Amino acid sequence: MLYWISCILGIFGVDSLEIDLDADVDLDADLDGDGSNVPSPIAAALRFVNAADVPLMAVLSLLAVFMWVVSMMANYYLNPEHQDWLLLVIFFSSFLVSVILVKMATAPLVPIFRKMKELEKAEPAVGGTAIVTSVEVTGKYGQAEQKRSSGAPATLTCITNEESPIPRGTEVAVISYDKSRGIYTVRTL
Repeated sequence: MLYWISCILGIFGVDSLEIDLDADVDLDADLDGDGSNVPSPIAAALRFVNAADVPLMAVLSLLAVFMWVVSMMANYYLNPEHQDWLLLVIFFSSFLVSVILVKMATAPLVPIFRKMKELEKAEPAVGGTAIVTSVEVTGKYGQAEQKRSSGAPATLTCITNEESPIPRGTEVAVISYDKSRGIYTVRTL
């Protein structure tokens, strides 16, 4: 709840707590000499609810909402005497039902998020051209927009090695990428 209140107030964006689950998580275990791979239980659970494709915060938000609704309804209809032991049974049952509901709710979103990830990696920016969109590109900062053959244009954070700044609207060549800083180097054509 505190996270979403902070987002509404603008303290941090929704992407600040996103966890990338693209990496393959496999533990090699030798069970009776058959050499089978045993995936981590947490990784398997996250894959089950489509958290490898759909942002984790969306999955957790849906899980919380579904658990709340299922718990409230089950407690109202199945526990009118408010017995404590039955509350625990309802809680764990609502978790299991909610996990299944999250799986069903996120299933239609999987192709959309997979396509978005494909488009991000679709075309390399280096070697192409872009148009300066910031006021200017200097040796310290700038932005340029690069058109792509499919999907939305890419916004590149860039700098230049030229002595004079490159003004807005100028077509530039993207000549290199510094992976550690996430910055492209551009020059005028």
